Amino acid sequence: MRVLVTGATGQFGRALAAGATPPGTQFVLQGRGATPPGWAAGFEWASADLADGRGVVDAVAGVDVIVHAASDPARAATVDVAGTERLVAAAAAAQSVAHIIYVSIVGVDRIPHPYYKRKLAAEQIVRGGRVPWSILRLTQFHSFVAHIVKRGARAPFVILLPKRFRFQNVDLSDAAARTLRAIAEGPRGKLADYGGPEVLTLADAAETWRRARGVKKPIANLPMFGKRAAAFRAGLNTAPDGERGRVTFSEWLAGQA
Repeated sequence: MRVLVTGATGQFGRALAAGATPPGTQFVLQGRGATPPGWAAGFEWASADLADGRGVVDAVAGVDVIVHAASDPARAATVDVAGTERLVAAAAAAQSVAHIIYVSIVGVDRIPHPYYKRKLAAEQIVRGGRVPWSILRLTQFHSFVAHIVKRGARAPFVILLPKRFRFQNVDLSDAAARTLRAIAEGPRGKLADYGGPEVLTLADAAETWRRARGVKKPIANLPMFGKRAAAFRAGLNTAPDGERGRVTFSEWLAGQA
């Protein structure tokens, strides 16, 4: 089975490639560069650009499954929406593709965020295509939440954060393992949301980060207003009824140290 991974140079694509490849599965990694990065040695490389369509037809040729993980928040209309249209059309024309797995984000249908609206539009394109599909929504990764906390720690004297924002951040290895299972299961439509093992407020996450890093600064609240902030306080980005990974934020931090 040949599996094309779009956006393979991103952190999720790299985690998928680093996982235990099932017997009989061959990953084809897609990126915009003409040559693969050093870590991708040993994998088949497909140079393609979803933003302008270069190489997309060649990338899907002879592929059985596509894991569509390519995304660019700064160019979401071009990459996530128009790029998904190009990919889905090329996959249908190739005829060999029997399954597209679109990697999305928990809460794209509930949180008023411009980037999320583009991700939801990409989901709808996948749903409307001729190739059988699965949509896997993931919560934010541990690295994303750690980045938020580190940015808040740049404030003088305190770690400044919207303390009541809630996250169910997930480990990349857990998310990759769930995706490998989706490949094996075949097309199943909208899959259960997938998140980390615990729901944390940003205050909880910051306290965990502070202990792990030996930081003494106190945590102070940064008030944020509007519908988007209310959605994150309500935890609309979490997966209370979904599946859960195993690696906690604290365990991930320990591994990073």
